[in-house]
Amino acid sequence: MLTETMVTNPVELSIGGMTCSGCVKAVTKALSQVPGVTGVNVDLANQRARVEGNAKMPSLIVAIEQAGFEVKVPAHLESKPVRKNGGCGCGC
Repeated sequence: MLTETMVTNPVELSIGGMTCSGCVKAVTKALSQVPGVTGVNVDLANQRARVEGNAKMPSLIVAIEQAGFEVKVPAHLESKPVRKNGGCGCGC
């Protein structure tokens, strides 16, 4: 599950499925069209995209997936279950 956290600092995403410069252009275009994104740098060799601006992480993920690629969300941006009184993830 993703948090609704706004990306306000550059964030790096692992992108799967890129094989050529056309893929780089497609990912760059998809991310650039997300509201709040001010800069995108896609690295084919390392399968990564650096995104700058003020955008919601779920919007970035959807843009990449709709362009036909896979994305791995950085662990620090994934939501964690809230635990009450040391209980399990269900909230008991």
